[in-house]
Amino acid sequence: MTTPDTLTPRELKELLDAGAPVDLVDVREPHEWEAVRIPGARLVPMAAWLDGSALPSLRPGHRPVFYCRSGVRTLAVLAAVRAAGHTGAVHLEGGVNAWVRDVDPGPP
Repeated sequence: MTTPDTLTPRELKELLDAGAPVDLVDVREPHEWEAVRIPGARLVPMAAWLDGSALPSLRPGHRPVFYCRSGVRTLAVLAAVRAAGHTGAVHLEGGVNAWVRDVDPGPP
């Protein structure tokens, strides 16, 4: 793990393959989600995390892992989620771009 706030794409893949309790959340917009996504993720756009309306959707007993395109938007989401008391939340380093580059070279 790069930092306590971050998972690398390969670390995330290992967790997913092991069946670890992960709540994988894509914070991008719907049109971005349609282009490419990480299998097993769910879409909850960034605005819903920043206004707090998405907080009740976090899955109990699962570690929240957030991702966006490159990892920038998830930093704001991570700050909001942690401020609400979910201290175990992390984000995917490099976002879906890094996932495609390092783990699953699918569609561009």
